[in-house]
Amino acid sequence: MSTLLAVIRPGGRTQRCDARCYDAHEAECKCVCGGLNHGAGLLVAHENTRRLHQEWLAAAHAKDPEILSIEIDLDAQGYVLF
Repeated sequence: MSTLLAVIRPGGRTQRCDARCYDAHEAECKCVCGGLNHGAGLLVAHENTRRLHQEWLAAAHAKDPEILSIEIDLDAQGYVLF
């Protein structure tokens, strides 16, 4: 299961966007992506995460400023070429 984005909070609480979200078939989503990747499939979820991860992290930080760290999948990161 590939985790595209994870937000680690104090006490070991982690909110992540992973296959439970982008491969989901049920309606409910409590993911860091806010539901945009929900049921979208891996390829679309990678593109969404690449484009929107900074916004999602800003929203997560606004809700909980004590975020300890974040992790983003290398394939979901944009590559700057100069």
